[in-house]
Amino acid sequence: MLARSLITCACVLATLYLSSAAPVTYADGKLDNGIVTVAFEAQGSFTIQDAKTGDVLLSDARFALPWGHTGNVESITVADLTDELGTGKRVTLSVVDSNELRYHRALKQLFTYALYENHPALVCGFGLETPNFLSLRVRESRPLGGGQFFGGRTIEKPMTLNGGAGDATTTVEPGLTRSAANALMLTGTVEGTRRSVVWGGLRYREFGAYATLQNGSPAFYSEDPIGRLIDEDQTWLAHDTLYIDVHTRDPFEALERYGLAMRAANHASPNIYDFPVLCGWSVGALSKLPNVNNSAKLIDELNHANNSGITKYTPVSLRLEPDKYHFDTEQGWWDDEHFRLHKHLVEPYDTMAKWCTAMRAGGGIPYTYMQLGMPSDDFARQFPQWMLFNDSSEVDKFTPGKILKNYKGSGKNLKPRHPHHQPYVTYDYTDKEFQAHFLKVWKKIAADGVRGVKVDYPDTSWRPEGGFDDRYSTTNAAYRIPYQLLREAFGKDGFIDERNLDGAGESTRPCLEVTAGIVDTQRTWTDSKDYEPAMISISGLRWYKNRSVFNYYPDTKVVHGISPGIRQSMLTMVFLTSGRLDLATSFSFFTPEITRDVSRTYPHYSEPKSARPLDAFTGVKDPQVYDLELTPDWHQITFYNTGKERAAISTAMSGQSVDNAIGLDPSAEYHAYDFWSDTYLGKISGKARLEREIEPNHCAMISVRKAQAHPQVVSTDRHILQGWVDLTDIRWDSASKTLSGTAHVIGGDPFKISIAYNGAKPLEAQATGGDAKLEAHAAPGLGALVLTTKQNTDVKWVLRYE
Repeated sequence: MLARSLITCACVLATLYLSSAAPVTYADGKLDNGIVTVAFEAQGSFTIQDAKTGDVLLSDARFALPWGHTGNVESITVADLTDELGTGKRVTLSVVDSNELRYHRALKQLFTYALYENHPALVCGFGLETPNFLSLRVRESRPLGGGQFFGGRTIEKPMTLNGGAGDATTTVEPGLTRSAANALMLTGTVEGTRRSVVWGGLRYREFGAYATLQNGSPAFYSEDPIGRLIDEDQTWLAHDTLYIDVHTRDPFEALERYGLAMRAANHASPNIYDFPVLCGWSVGALSKLPNVNNSAKLIDELNHANNSGITKYTPVSLRLEPDKYHFDTEQGWWDDEHFRLHKHLVEPYDTMAKWCTAMRAGGGIPYTYMQLGMPSDDFARQFPQWMLFNDSSEVDKFTPGKILKNYKGSGKNLKPRHPHHQPYVTYDYTDKEFQAHFLKVWKKIAADGVRGVKVDYPDTSWRPEGGFDDRYSTTNAAYRIPYQLLREAFGKDGFIDERNLDGAGESTRPCLEVTAGIVDTQRTWTDSKDYEPAMISISGLRWYKNRSVFNYYPDTKVVHGISPGIRQSMLTMVFLTSGRLDLATSFSFFTPEITRDVSRTYPHYSEPKSARPLDAFTGVKDPQVYDLELTPDWHQITFYNTGKERAAISTAMSGQSVDNAIGLDPSAEYHAYDFWSDTYLGKISGKARLEREIEPNHCAMISVRKAQAHPQVVSTDRHILQGWVDLTDIRWDSASKTLSGTAHVIGGDPFKISIAYNGAKPLEAQATGGDAKLEAHAAPGLGALVLTTKQNTDVKWVLRYE
């Protein structure tokens, strides 16, 4: 039977220690869950040990205070804890310190350290206790300010991976010194044994998280440029927490466990983009095709999509992008009147409701766009009280020394109001009246039928200068508000895209993960229709968060004007390392070949797991070997040539994943089948290497299944996962000697199932709901079952053997 176990494979990482489950205890200064023991000293330093072996994993660890102060631990208390990660205990250190310029000894800084049942990570938090005569802003807290890994023993061949977000470069680097927003992972060997550590942000609400490694000494901290105001006479614990796992040895398992913990802590469940999204702006602006970025042209695009046949396989979405910049725009108003004024809503679909009705009638999914922090000039002038500092007086400020070229409005040589997307005036999302306006207009757009929204230039609303109506708000908390309002407007099934937090280019804002659990997608690349290895790596190296915490995607891509091999490679690698496909190709360009290639990536699978980049820790710049484990005996292996010359790409069938190995049973044999070339690669020993010659920027998707003692499916030609989403209920019945299953067949598209007979002799093929024909296969020992129907339907099939 085909076991649907991919989600189980992911979730088992969170409960790997279930067999040794033990309640969390605290006694004699030691917090213990049977996996790790955390021993606290009277003045707050702590050591983490393996609870079973006593092996020291982290020592000389302690919280840190500003300016090198040590502080005085006044008390250590313990309490039971139950939250998203389960049941455990939390130790709280109450620390007294003073600084003449900022705070008084009567303030107590709080540092918390929690263990949970069945989980190896220590979860850290922070807080503040204020006296009845003093309030304070908390801008930063460091529950871990240093320490020493593995008893000070030498870490050989150390490598780190940063926890990138948005379009922040995500890379594996050698060495023991590094810093990163969000998180870090360190792996290496200690006395010949693999060791790994993951530390960084876990739960987000008001602060960003940052992780550092300095000459092998780890630290992390939560920070916000404005800080959280804590009133007098309060005991406040931040909702934000941080995470460190020094116990899980394999870097893939350590990071996947961390990703699942992030998912749970932030209630993340990103929606599946089980359809391509055509971007109205990209078709014209990037692909230089005729402009389609208005309501009428996008209905034409929907008609082209239906005529191409792609909608037999998947619905399509079309995104209307009201993307005007400078002067008066739709932004802030977000209503039919202004969408019409700026020619994005046009006759006969001159309201959002009319456009959505026409979209739904054609089977399309309406999508739109907004700029998060770039109000229209006329909106800012009319509502200064809704802007930061309640002030819009700089809305007419000119950018010194710059001329707006090709301006088509009145006047000549007008200077732009601001650098492209860095306005001098922007919204205050903590303003209650503006929140009510924002929610009202976006609820109407959702009620009109729009299913999702792309949030462009989100960095413009990450405001380190403050100016918020809500005096308690942090920069990060204010940044989250519009996404929370959009989620309320669109509901849990709406699609919300956070474009790309640009840490080094357009905006110099940090690339953070504070929207975890709210948005569905983070974009990882600037505007580009191109396809290159770095685009794949940035998401591929975040596999442990992709489809689990966020969907990542590298902007719109073209499927026309490129070779079939490049197109198939792009579709495969975006499918594998992302959660969605955005198009810069007009559906009018879809040929039968393009339609077929795109259709092979739909539907998407629903499980919160992505392919491991198996060779990520072997010294390569861009990973070339990806492993999506569907069951322990079924892996989808993808080879991707990131170089500039034809090359052999390979992986070991058995061995440790960190060494570029699938980790299969060395005593077994496996069928291997290349999808795009429709080629059986043979029965391969578990002791061998799997290898393919690949052209530059091309890939091979190979299904690797453990050979059985009876006939079995080894591939299909319908979907690149070769039977995972297009076949169900696969069964071998030894009594009747039948292999059976159900295929999701598209009308007019013959569905071929490649079957390894494994020594058996077929007698006949039968089908219910369609026609079945058993044909010879090019490879000896295999057969091809071909199913056909006139309409999309499920076909039940049976192969009978002697």
